[in-house]
Amino acid sequence: MDFKSFGDKAKEMAGAATASATTTAGKMLDEFNEALPTMRALGFVVKDLHVGMGLLPEVGAKLVATTDSMDEKKIQELIDKHAEKKLLVMALKGLYAAYNIKKEIPDVPLKGVQLDLTMTLPPRVSVSFVNNVVAAA
Repeated sequence: MDFKSFGDKAKEMAGAATASATTTAGKMLDEFNEALPTMRALGFVVKDLHVGMGLLPEVGAKLVATTDSMDEKKIQELIDKHAEKKLLVMALKGLYAAYNIKKEIPDVPLKGVQLDLTMTLPPRVSVSFVNNVVAAA
């Protein structure tokens, strides 16, 4: 195989990967839109939305709430109720795990929680507890 053929094959593979990633990103955005009502019911609001472009595109959102609005039993009920919704369950499990860790550090009075969802391949979630109630409101 000569260099030109190799380059053409690489472009073809990159185009197929990009098309697949775009389709997957669209599905993740659909899942994100489906998850929003449940997250709002837990007291979360969307703080920001960001888009990144690269070999794999990514869309991220930060959702914030006050820690007073969190209820571990409610989170577990929602995980069980929405087991088929992968992105929502991933976010809820991250939130649940973070609250269990936070219980082990009771002397740190943090008033807000921030959930950072990144929809890419693979999707990821991180949870932060913040001291600034205004940022979480």
